Amino acid sequence: MNHEKEEMRVGIGESIKRGHDEYRRFFAKLFRTAPEDAKLREQLFTDFQRKLFAHHEAEELTIFPSMLKIPELRDLALELEVEHADMKTHFEALMKEGYDREIWRHKLAPLYDVMHAHWLKEEETLIPFGPDHFSESEWEDFGKRFDAIVEDYLKKH
Repeated sequence: MNHEKEEMRVGIGESIKRGHDEYRRFFAKLFRTAPEDAKLREQLFTDFQRKLFAHHEAEELTIFPSMLKIPELRDLALELEVEHADMKTHFEALMKEGYDREIWRHKLAPLYDVMHAHWLKEEETLIPFGPDHFSESEWEDFGKRFDAIVEDYLKKH
């Protein structure tokens, strides 16, 4: 890959990766909790959900529509959207579960598994190879729009 393509990774790729790193930190904290940390679990999990849903909305309004128009990226965009729906289902189920239950932390593992697979698809396929399908200005614009959508969502929720 030439230097120009390497620099094109700045933009939405950085925005997406920044979110993933934050979610990894949420999981690290949540997996270290115990039933007596129920209030902390609820607080962390609620903040996690809010930030994740902002991230998903930003992806679905910025890069996913463009990916759907490109045959080589269409299936990936559809897979990622399905995974967003799966994550939402896991979040809803965990929010109904008692935060003070010993099993809660163990029920968090399937959500982590879905998210980890999702991160790998984005970080190992979309981010490195997306710039092959979009101009530098498009890639940067996706990032700016993504960040603005996340910021707006977080202000409203």
